[in-house]
Amino acid sequence: MKRSLIHRLVIVFFVIYLLAVTWPIAQWVRGPTPLVLGFPLPLAWSIVWILLGFVVLIILDWFEERR
Repeated sequence: MKRSLIHRLVIVFFVIYLLAVTWPIAQWVRGPTPLVLGFPLPLAWSIVWILLGFVVLIILDWFEERR
């Protein structure tokens, strides 16, 4: 079964997601300052990745429904 381009892009995104929220890459944003919208940078980093993952899954669902 051949995977479509969108499936491959989603897989690549979630591999990058995994790397971005785990050690050692998450250590690049450690520390209580600077604040982003009132959140410490590590918390804002995690929230951004969670929201990006949600958007990617919505896009994947949209493409799956079109099939």
